[in-house]
Amino acid sequence: MIKIFNLFFVFLTVSSRNTDWQDLILSTIPHLNYTGVSAQCTKETKLWLGSLELFLAESSICMSVFRILFKNHLIYLELDSFGRLLQPGLLELSTTFEGSFQECEQISGVKYDTNYCYMSLLPKFHNPFSSLPFRSAVCMPRSCKHHDLPILYNQLGSKLFTARVAFCVHQDVEKDSAFWGFTVFMIVMVSISILATTVDFLRESVYEKTSDQEKNIALKILIAFSFWTNAGQVLSVKEQKPGFIKSLDCIRAFSMSWVVAGHALMYFLFSGKSSNSWSNKKSPINSDALLPLSSVSKHIWNHLFLQAVLSVDTFFLLSGIVVAYLFFKQRPKPAVIKSPLTWILFYLHRYLRLTPPYMLFIGFFVVYSPYVQGPYNAWMWNAQNHEANACKSNWWRNLLYINNYDLNQMTTCYGVSWYLAVDTQLYILAPIVLIALYFSFAAGFNSRTQKNFFSASGEHNNVIYQRPWIRCTPYLLGLLTGYIIATYGKRQIRLNWAICVVCWLVAFGIGFACLFSNYDYDNGSYWSPFAKATFCNFSRLFWSIAVAWVIVANHFGCGGKPLGPINSFMSHPIWQPFGRLSYCAYIVHWMVLYYYLNVGDRPIHYFNTWQVYCYYAIPATILSYVAAFFWSCLFEVSTLKLEKMLIEAILSIGSGSGLGSPSNNATPKKPISDESSQSQNGVGKEHESWEIEPETDCSSLKL
Repeated sequence: MIKIFNLFFVFLTVSSRNTDWQDLILSTIPHLNYTGVSAQCTKETKLWLGSLELFLAESSICMSVFRILFKNHLIYLELDSFGRLLQPGLLELSTTFEGSFQECEQISGVKYDTNYCYMSLLPKFHNPFSSLPFRSAVCMPRSCKHHDLPILYNQLGSKLFTARVAFCVHQDVEKDSAFWGFTVFMIVMVSISILATTVDFLRESVYEKTSDQEKNIALKILIAFSFWTNAGQVLSVKEQKPGFIKSLDCIRAFSMSWVVAGHALMYFLFSGKSSNSWSNKKSPINSDALLPLSSVSKHIWNHLFLQAVLSVDTFFLLSGIVVAYLFFKQRPKPAVIKSPLTWILFYLHRYLRLTPPYMLFIGFFVVYSPYVQGPYNAWMWNAQNHEANACKSNWWRNLLYINNYDLNQMTTCYGVSWYLAVDTQLYILAPIVLIALYFSFAAGFNSRTQKNFFSASGEHNNVIYQRPWIRCTPYLLGLLTGYIIATYGKRQIRLNWAICVVCWLVAFGIGFACLFSNYDYDNGSYWSPFAKATFCNFSRLFWSIAVAWVIVANHFGCGGKPLGPINSFMSHPIWQPFGRLSYCAYIVHWMVLYYYLNVGDRPIHYFNTWQVYCYYAIPATILSYVAAFFWSCLFEVSTLKLEKMLIEAILSIGSGSGLGSPSNNATPKKPISDESSQSQNGVGKEHESWEIEPETDCSSLKL
């Protein structure tokens, strides 16, 4: 082996110096007269020189071939980066013949630019796996477009497969008017933020004048975009006032991680828009190997991720709790309830609270998601590009919050946004329950239970899964829970310690049952349609009851010292920034997760759910919160400050015209405002902390 290496080193030296191979040995074969040399020496020396002459003659031909091979060795590297049928993991029933993206990228630009692509292959012979989406990696010149590759492959005359379609890592993205328009907008907004941050910092450090002391309306609008103040308000950690539901931020943080874990697992296992436990059995598999997937449902703890759909119900519950809690906490007077301005602000605040950061990110997604390119994007047939294209024509549905009624998933704009639409539609109907609870607890409870009957039938698909009449159960339970906390929160309710422990055990038992009771179904046991429908409906309700008990028990201190550590952990102020950022984190996480999956040099390979959580869900969650921090400071907090100015102006006009001045309890979402200021018209009393109110920080899992 060492001799071969030395010979190759000599060859490289000759090639690099343009030296004749013979000059390294003997330029010419010398002529010897052998005078005074023995006959045996003469004979063997002639034999050696003859062999050397023959070697030099033949090596000259060999070296010319070596030179040709060396000059074209990149071609072999390109071929070496192709996927192969016979590769490690073949017995795992691999559907992807993986190549080397890194090797293909290394040779790009030497002779020509190369492009790493995946071709969809259809077996020419009938077999049990003929319908699976086989893929093969190829490294081709970038001048060959994706529609050229199947033609070239089929012309080669493969005896095993027929190429159908191909998608490549590097794509040419046209910079249209939307790109330039949104890019200019982003540059302007960032410039305004830099200017506002500079002004705000200088005012505070030099003149010791904080932003909340500003009276000039123009300067106040400018400072609303100050990153210096906004970042401090988002990241502030402090002890909340008595009566604040402290455990909500902790629940949001962990549920957001659960959301990302569910979506990450969906990317590993399924190509469909839904991966809930009832639609998995018919979803087309989109994994690079089939055998590892057969054990997913066999491990009972994997249901912690397979049942991630319950995070949706957790967030609907939290949303309902905050709406009712903020409504009833101020004890609004009947005149406020009957005032039209109250309900105008109720809906206006909601729309202005959600829409700016939401729609601006959809614009960001449409313009910049085509630049998220990598092996995973090509392997997934550029799935997110199709979603971005759908947004170009259907963005108005998101603007009106009716995108959950889209029957064709291929035309859905930013699919995970369905939750915001459902939550908004439930918010529109929430006053029916709120007013009923205000005048009569019995009437409010009756209206809540009557709405619950709508969720008893229907197939579990996108027609049912994303409908408000199916999702209303946890939301309505949240309204009732928020009413109870707001009404009885200041009372010293003391339950027997044993009763509290029993309630905690029952809550944990209910939650455990909701997570794992369908284990046998996922492993092939037959459930009747009635059994499946019963579980699907009541699992939402009972899961919401279990979570509601955790919130109520922590708020009222049920359990005493033995269960005190749970309350201390969930109510710790460290969770506050996560709670404030959870709305923007949910908005951005779908694109962030897709970007993270494209960072690697090959598509993802499923090993187990713990691998998915540790290597993908946790990093993607952290990146989502980082991105949410900048997006919130730039758009969410600033627009909330502007919205507060607008609502104060409306209320001042309404007060001057005699329309009444409803307090902030008329708007169940707490606007961001200055804690030290107390609005005379009642807006934001006891909620003037410039904090992002929690209701719509309830992100959800689009499964």
